[in-house]
Amino acid sequence: MRPAAARAGQALLIAMIPLIALAALWPAALRLPQVWMAVAVGVAANTLQPSFSPFEGQRTRDDGYTGVQIVWTVYSVQAAAVVELLLRRPDLKLDWVSWAALGAMLFGLGLRTWAVATLGHWFTWNVQVQEDQHVIDSGPYRLVRHPSYAGALVTYVGFCVLFHSWIAAGLAVIALTLAFRRRIAREEALLRERLPEYQVYMERTGALFPSVTGWLTKSGRSVTPS
Repeated sequence: MRPAAARAGQALLIAMIPLIALAALWPAALRLPQVWMAVAVGVAANTLQPSFSPFEGQRTRDDGYTGVQIVWTVYSVQAAAVVELLLRRPDLKLDWVSWAALGAMLFGLGLRTWAVATLGHWFTWNVQVQEDQHVIDSGPYRLVRHPSYAGALVTYVGFCVLFHSWIAAGLAVIALTLAFRRRIAREEALLRERLPEYQVYMERTGALFPSVTGWLTKSGRSVTPS
């Protein structure tokens, strides 16, 4: 994994693209605090977590280019939010929507970072099962199987909402969910094959959001299938 300073530098270079576009097409946008909030969260996200080049292709046979799909989907929804901002040019204030969106982005970033820290050296962008790996059900993994993806989903939908880019936010919910679901399907097929206890873990947890059925089962309450 590249050093944090290198990942932060990469994030700053990426952020320069929309900033240059805003400076050229709508200079007043650079005075919007939402722009700099988004840049700060983006740099933090890239610095705190393992990075993945959008030009790498697939690292393992089981990946199926799902890593690249996620990276480009994230870039695309961010670009859509900036384009919508440029087209609408709203009189953005630091209203409750902006603060709620920033809170959601920070929550998502925190959740993803917590997930990375909980897995430690087992966290990887590769779709693979390492030799000494076993099912982790502590930390955020007690409630959801893929908290890192859930955190990323919340963060980047929040990015769109921060700019009041509602069309982009709707697209982000759909596109990111599809990208993460495709990745999850490949990961879980491999995990069920290599780690027999993973099937039991799946039955009591949700993929991206907590499972009500799983929580009721763990708490000792009976659940009648519909």
